[in-house]
This record gives sequence, structure tokens and C-alpha cells, in this order.
Amino acid sequence: MLTIAAGVAACAVGAPGAMAQQAATPAGPTITANGTATVKPVPVDAHDDASIAKSVKVAAAKALPLAVADARTHAAALAGAAGLQLGALVSISDAAQPGYPFFYSPQNGTFGNGHFCGQVRKTKTVVRKDGTRRRVVLKGTHKVCRVPSSVSAGVALTYAVAT
Repeated sequence: MLTIAAGVAACAVGAPGAMAQQAATPAGPTITANGTATVKPVPVDAHDDASIAKSVKVAAAKALPLAVADARTHAAALAGAAGLQLGALVSISDAAQPGYPFFYSPQNGTFGNGHFCGQVRKTKTVVRKDGTRRRVVLKGTHKVCRVPSSVSAGVALTYAVAT
């Protein structure tokens, strides 16, 4: 009985904070715009997993402000087209990225989360007498490192409309 009362008291304490967050959103119209940016990672050593991972993080850090600026420009264009002016920034959130699902994104590493180098099987291409090509798996493995071609960031900004 005491455990249930403590749970109810904890819910009652958390409720006013939730209402305070809802009151922060404007009652009037808003404009929401998406922004994206891509940056090419440039590792110091393209054959080192840690170097590639660091360059991906640096590229992501550069891409985020560019995505915010893109969303701001887009929101201003939307407001201008509607004959409105942007007010205060109400919210910001990550926008979904097109392309690969998150778990298979090249910027997250093709050899597992955060790993850009790994062992792959050795292969060779054999040309048959009729001219067709066939890939044959050989014994052994070798190290391969894959640097993502670009790192993307996306955001959604919501602005209040100025009156």
C-alpha cells in the first residue's frame, strides 16, 4: 500500500513540470522548416580505424551548424512567401535522413557501429571461355578500410510567427 502511494505521489510531482513545458509552445501559428548538410570526412590516415572515426565525428560537428543555417534560410523563405515574419525559435529536433537505415549507414561504420576497418575474404574474378565473369572466393582474409564519402546532418526548426 505504501509503494502505491509513493508512486502516485511521484506522478503528481512530475505533472506540473509537464504542464510547464506545454505552456512554452506558442498558441499562434508556427513555421517548421527542415535543413540538411553534408560534409566530406578527411582522415589523417585512411588505413586507421581511429583516424577515420575521428574524421567522421569532426565532419558531423561541421555538418550540424550548416544544417541549422539551411533550415533557418528555408524558414525565412517560407515566411517571406506567405507574407509573414519569423519570430522566436520554438523547437529544434533531428530530422530523418534519407538513404540507408541507421544501423547500416556508412557514416556509422560498415564493419559494425563505429568501425570503419575490418577483415574481408580474399576473392578473384575468373573469366570463363564464353566471356562471362565469376567471382571466386579464395582462402584467407585481408584488411579493408572504408571512409564514408560524406557525413550528413538534418534538423527541423520550428519558429513562432511574429505579429
